Amino acid sequence: MNELFEKMIYRALNQNATDIHMLLKEDLKIQFRIFGVLKNYEVMESEKGYKLMNFIKYQSMIHTNYRLMPQTGNISIEMNQKTYFLRISYLPSLEFESIVIRILNNHELRSIQELTYQKEIQDYLYWLSRQNNGLFLISGATGSGKSTTLYTLLKQILSDSRKNIITIEDPIEIHLDGCLQIELNEKIGITYHDTLKQILRHDPDVIMIGEIRDEETAKIALTCALTGHLVLTTIHASNAPLSIKRFMNLGIHEADILDVVVGVISQRMKYDIQNKKAVVLSELMKKKKSNIIFYKKTIHIYLFERALCN
Repeated sequence: MNELFEKMIYRALNQNATDIHMLLKEDLKIQFRIFGVLKNYEVMESEKGYKLMNFIKYQSMIHTNYRLMPQTGNISIEMNQKTYFLRISYLPSLEFESIVIRILNNHELRSIQELTYQKEIQDYLYWLSRQNNGLFLISGATGSGKSTTLYTLLKQILSDSRKNIITIEDPIEIHLDGCLQIELNEKIGITYHDTLKQILRHDPDVIMIGEIRDEETAKIALTCALTGHLVLTTIHASNAPLSIKRFMNLGIHEADILDVVVGVISQRMKYDIQNKKAVVLSELMKKKKSNIIFYKKTIHIYLFERALCN
């Protein structure tokens, strides 16, 4: 099964897939998501498919005894002299089992100038990387480049100054030298809430929170920003203004938001399949003279530059 699994991952990497979809019913149907489109990879007979699904669950620490419980796991795999990190989402029902594998670090991290052609966006991100405090929010659907933007910011901060950067992630998507990166594991008690409280005692300058999930996390993120830290995080919302509204719905007062939020970017991915490149359509809200100004921009992210070059 290990050979079969590695062959599937190898083919996915070669085709620049971002996700692998596996659906087990009468047989196992495997598809790759490439530039936003699901493409068929293989159909496997049920017995072999069942063994492969169980192998993936075992490797990612998903409990096979709880067949009807949705679960998330992680796998790291060495391939082409590089370690790839895979996030495993397991979704079962009485009629089927489904696994989606997200390949987290299948692209190289680049600079702000390579992240976007838009000078206004470049200037804002460079400005943000030099700030000592405030709260920056980024929203968008899965695969819209949110993590790439956050990691690019962290990379820029590291190159500009000596700051104590601590991240809380679920899971760690890209390993950055110079950052203290903490991976959540609620099964053994490593939660957002307890970890954030401990981080504040660890003299951080910059805190990156993988995702604002609930009211408690939102309030701790706000406290971190109010007490003089730069906080970078993501939040689920469909556009930049609704990111602010979502934060308010989590119990954050409007006055506190105006005090600490220094900017919001909302991203969505658009694929140019013909030219094999990805474009992120992005909205930017930034603070100017105590007001939040709204801009609409297009950010070109080279998530798939390898595919473009190939």
